[in-house]
Amino acid sequence: MRRKSFSSLVLSLVLVLALSTGCGQKNTANPGDSQAGDTLTIGSMTIEENLPVLVAQQNGYFAEQNLEVKLLTFQSPVELQSAFQTGQLDGMITDIMIAALLKSSGEDLRVASIALGATPEEGRFAIIASPASTVKTVADLKGKSIGISNNSIIEYVTDKLLLAGGVNPGEVNKTTVAKLPLRVEMLLSNQIDAIVVPDPQISYVVSQGAKIIAEDSQGENLSQSVTIVGKKTLNEKQDALQRFYQAYTKGVQAINASPDQYKELLVKNVNIPESIAASYQVQHYSEPQLPEEKDVNKVLEWLQEKGLLKNPVDYESFVQSGLY
Repeated sequence: MRRKSFSSLVLSLVLVLALSTGCGQKNTANPGDSQAGDTLTIGSMTIEENLPVLVAQQNGYFAEQNLEVKLLTFQSPVELQSAFQTGQLDGMITDIMIAALLKSSGEDLRVASIALGATPEEGRFAIIASPASTVKTVADLKGKSIGISNNSIIEYVTDKLLLAGGVNPGEVNKTTVAKLPLRVEMLLSNQIDAIVVPDPQISYVVSQGAKIIAEDSQGENLSQSVTIVGKKTLNEKQDALQRFYQAYTKGVQAINASPDQYKELLVKNVNIPESIAASYQVQHYSEPQLPEEKDVNKVLEWLQEKGLLKNPVDYESFVQSGLY
């Protein structure tokens, strides 16, 4: 009996020692280790730019990198920006104009990559005339009303397309219609001569009889959406961001290799009107890369001319290299 008690005591001590050693090993692990996996939270609107992230989630590419990526979608740009500014997001998919304005206002952020727009063909915008309009060329827009969202990438593209067509932006009547669905409705009901919108709205209004007057899918590269990250995330999660881009690249490659395979996923997660869903083409996506300095500078110059930059923004402090 005593021998049994002694044996039990020894066994108990061995177990305690083993547990203590295990706990000690766990507590001394490097906080930066990703043994339990890392998490990145990315915010976006319900837009085509999200597809590579969705494919990487669906195909397990993030899981292969021991990474969890949460894609949170918002119904308004204001809500999206607020979530980023209050630290709820590690990154945000937005347009380069908003990124520059946030940077100028004091947000410590970096552009990590282009989401769409590495080439002019990606992420097109267009000036579109209403079905009943007599407008056929850019020159015909003089004195006509154009629905836009002001101080935005939409207005920037509008100005550039007008100038390329020989029309001074001051020669048209820019009408602020911030909500995109209302802009489309006004065009199709002939309440306005023209509007500027991106796809899939371009494809939709054309299917309803509207006419493309000018678009940015050729020539100068005007419109780019980007993924931005906060400096805090860069400091604390750089390794996770590098693994994010490895998985993201595989998502891009999968889409480009077999776009029709991911059309259902796109239609399910992006605001594509039902009437054009069957005929809508999945975009080509470029692998991660930074916007070119000349394209960024053109945006910054436009913002400066309009007096929208609170503080100067320069390319080197605006982008982040080394993530892919």
